[in-house]
Amino acid sequence: MWDEMLTLTRAEESKEFKLFEALVNGDVEVDDAVQWVIAATMDRLEDYGPGGTIEKADAITFIAIIELAMQIDTTQYDPLVKFLAELKLYNAVDSSTGLVLKTQDGSRVWSHLPSLTFWVREIWTDQMKYLSDPDMEPEQQIRWTKLNIFLAKVTQAADVEYTSPLQVWISDAMDVSHLALRGLRHVFEEGVLSERVASTAGLLGVCYWLICAGDRLWENVLNCRRYNKYDGRPGEMYSNRGWKGFERERWDIWVQGIRDAKVTCTSGQELVEDLIDRALAKIERVMNNDIPSC
Repeated sequence: MWDEMLTLTRAEESKEFKLFEALVNGDVEVDDAVQWVIAATMDRLEDYGPGGTIEKADAITFIAIIELAMQIDTTQYDPLVKFLAELKLYNAVDSSTGLVLKTQDGSRVWSHLPSLTFWVREIWTDQMKYLSDPDMEPEQQIRWTKLNIFLAKVTQAADVEYTSPLQVWISDAMDVSHLALRGLRHVFEEGVLSERVASTAGLLGVCYWLICAGDRLWENVLNCRRYNKYDGRPGEMYSNRGWKGFERERWDIWVQGIRDAKVTCTSGQELVEDLIDRALAKIERVMNNDIPSC
C-alpha cells in the first residue's frame, strides 16, 4: 500500500521532499536540485555498504516526487518535469569500478529513470481496484487525477523515437504512455457499464491523459506502438482481438467510449461533462493533424 510506504520511508519528512517543495516554489533551481539528488543518492548508497542496492538508494527521490505531485496544484508541475528531464541526462557510476550502476532488470540509474516507473506502477496497482468505484473518496479521486495529469505532462515532454513498430523499450524514460494505455483499457475494455463510467475516477484519469498528452498518444497510434503482453494486452471484452498496444481500432473504441460516457452524464455532473468535452476537443485536434500510419 502506498500509504504504508509513505509511513515506512517517512517520505514527507525527507530532505528530498523538502527540496522538491522548494523547487516548485521557485526557491531552488533545477540544476541545483539535480546535483543535490545525485550527490545524496550516491552518499546514501555508500552508507548502505555491501548490502545496499542502487534501487534502495534511489527510491526516496521518486517516492517524494510522486507524493508531492499528488498534493500540489497542477500548475506547479513544470519544475518537476524539468527536473526529470535534466536528471535523465546522467548515469550513476560506481566510483570503485567506473561502471554504470543498473537495477536488477538492467535499467540504468538515472538515464532510464527506473525508480519512476517502479513506484508509479506500485501506486497504480494499489489504486486500480478503486477506479471503477463511484464511491471512491473525493480526496482519493483528486490525488488520482493529479497523478495522471503529472504523468501525462511528463510523457508529453518526452522525446520519443519511433524506430520500430514492435518497440517495447521506451526510447525516452519520461514516456510512460503505457500507463495511459492501462487506464484506457481499464475504463473502456473491462466491461464497466457506460452509465457508470462517468462517475468513476478512471474516466477522470484518461480524460486528463488525452487533454495533457493527446499528441503523444495519437502519435503512438499512428506508429502502431506496441508493448509487452502485460502492458499491451486487450481488456476482457476484447480478449480475442490480439491487441498489443496503441492500435487504431482500439483508439476508435476508446473515443466512442468517451462519447457514450458523455451521453450518460446527469444533472450535477456538469464538471465531468466539461472534462469530457475538453478531451473530445483535444482528440479532434490531434486527429486533424493526421499523418499516414503504418
